[in-house]
Amino acid sequence: MNERLKTTFWLLAYTFSAGLMLTIFSLIEDFYRYLFSLLALYIGIRFFRRFETLGFRITFFVLSIVFYLLIAVIVSAFIFLRDHPDTIMGA
Repeated sequence: MNERLKTTFWLLAYTFSAGLMLTIFSLIEDFYRYLFSLLALYIGIRFFRRFETLGFRITFFVLSIVFYLLIAVIVSAFIFLRDHPDTIMGA
């Protein structure tokens, strides 16, 4: 496997998982939501140990925020449509 493709895959995997953990953290209101915050921090620490260049670290932060916003909007839309089925029917 090409090394550059492998690095890109790992970058996307880490950023998507960090964004997912941040989304779950923001949507859950119970006390165990902080577990997801710690998981996002752990993912960040693992990423920083694996990739030590500044460019990868900046890309990690930017893509994690992008994935967080994207997943949060999608999940919020599903929750809204689940709670308001009349929106789908046009009533």
